[in-house]
Amino acid sequence: MAKEGEEITDLLKVAPEEILIRWINFHLQAAGQEPSVKNLGKDLKDSKALFYVLNQLDKEKCPLDHLEEADELKRAEQMILNSEALGVAKMVDAADFVKGNARVNTIFVAEIFNTRHGLEELKEDEKEAFEAAGIIDDDIEGSREERSFRLWINSLALEDVFI
Repeated sequence: MAKEGEEITDLLKVAPEEILIRWINFHLQAAGQEPSVKNLGKDLKDSKALFYVLNQLDKEKCPLDHLEEADELKRAEQMILNSEALGVAKMVDAADFVKGNARVNTIFVAEIFNTRHGLEELKEDEKEAFEAAGIIDDDIEGSREERSFRLWINSLALEDVFI
């Protein structure tokens, strides 16, 4: 999911929402679709992009049968049912999803990503880079607020700054 010339440590500075957008576009490209998601709100409300993502994650449990459903609400309902087949907790209903609310859709997409991301495991050199930067166990200490603050500072992409 890294862009041309980016290293793993560069990805750590990318905002979580941007990571999810890259993840969706990665799976769209793998499905032979034009990567077209630029935001997690209006670009997802028709459910088509997530139909392809879910199909990439499990072609058997998440077929593309209802992709051409004319009713946007029915299509969203089926997309949510497909996600549940993968073990994704029901976080949103179809009526809320089709409104294109970026916050609601971000939570739903993050839940899909956390349940089944469909990415390759890190290569040995990538694991070493993470370990060298002290990233793997970085987030186990401190209060929730401290971790949030640390993640926020790191997401600012300040040169030579990583907390």
